[in-house]
Amino acid sequence: MLLSKPSEYLYEMLASNYSKARKMWKKNIKEAWKYKCAYCGERADTIDHIHPQAHGGQSDLTNMICCCEDCNKNKGHESVEIWYFQQEFFQQERWEAIELWKAELAPAQRKRYIRGRGGIPTKCIVL
Repeated sequence: MLLSKPSEYLYEMLASNYSKARKMWKKNIKEAWKYKCAYCGERADTIDHIHPQAHGGQSDLTNMICCCEDCNKNKGHESVEIWYFQQEFFQQERWEAIELWKAELAPAQRKRYIRGRGGIPTKCIVL
């Protein structure tokens, strides 16, 4: 089950603590990419921020992809558009898969209402 953030695995009671939730989240991302690097197509064992955290990238599902260690280190903090298009192994199909991942998995905001006295919503939290 792919969820947007590790905290959602806790909220859905799929993990008992944040560490387990994070491991489950990363494992599910790798499984979604069939343990193949989104960039070069080789066997992958790491997770990469498509838009680097150094440039404001978030640790959300739509910004995280399965990546081999070589591509992850090579890309570093560089913009994915600049870096990937310069690589010998660039393939339009893989780029489209990355773009699709970013667009289609964008989670809809979920709201959780906390009810007060008499069942009247007192607070709304966006998850």
